Amino acid sequence: MNKLIVIVLILTSAASWSQKEDKYEYGEAFKRRKPGIFRLYTGLSAPDEDSPIKFDRFNTAFFWNSWIGETNGVKTKFYAIGHDINLMFDVPFGKRSPIGIGIGLGYSHFNIRNNGQFDFVDNPTNQNQHTYLSPYIGPKRWINRTVFNFLEVPFELRIRARRERGKFKFYPGFKFAFMVENYIKWRIESEEYKEFNFPDLNRIHYGPTIRIGVDNVMLWGFYDMTTLFTDPNSNKLQLFGAGISIGWF
Repeated sequence: MNKLIVIVLILTSAASWSQKEDKYEYGEAFKRRKPGIFRLYTGLSAPDEDSPIKFDRFNTAFFWNSWIGETNGVKTKFYAIGHDINLMFDVPFGKRSPIGIGIGLGYSHFNIRNNGQFDFVDNPTNQNQHTYLSPYIGPKRWINRTVFNFLEVPFELRIRARRERGKFKFYPGFKFAFMVENYIKWRIESEEYKEFNFPDLNRIHYGPTIRIGVDNVMLWGFYDMTTLFTDPNSNKLQLFGAGISIGWF
């Protein structure tokens, strides 16, 4: 008889735990959150039972960046690290939907440390110049980097698990960007130089993005579908990056 009572108690406890777990999975725990910052951020007031669950509205990424295409043997250093920051609206398709979209505003900084140099060459058929990248062979440069800064509009399709913790996320996306700043910076011994005057820079950029991971930490990638320069005689170079994205709230 005692064994039967114990079995009944165990089954009752398991059923009760299962119900609690189901509520937890579908957002019951989320409603108990207080307003705050970072991952617990829910706004200026606590959410009610009809509030959709929102994630990844503010995120940053740190990534190794380089270019592909006509590099002419120029190598990118392993410590060429860029970063980006995004503030996005998270719009689930339903109150408890695991699928939604994200759209917002962003800024990205590509910082390509390399062993090359850019020359601006006069075109023989017109008054314009084109941009030519080749390996640097002059006096030792202990700083040699090319920088491109962008303002962006990122868009993502957001697919994620229903569970509150250990949440798997898959965010394929796309972004449009406008280059607001660019320069080459190098240093030889104690002398530092900076060059801003690319003659044929392409300022409009766009391409696919990807974020995939669990909870707040995800792998991040971007591929630029446009070239850096507009003149047909310039090197055909396209930016890309791969790294880690962190969702703060």
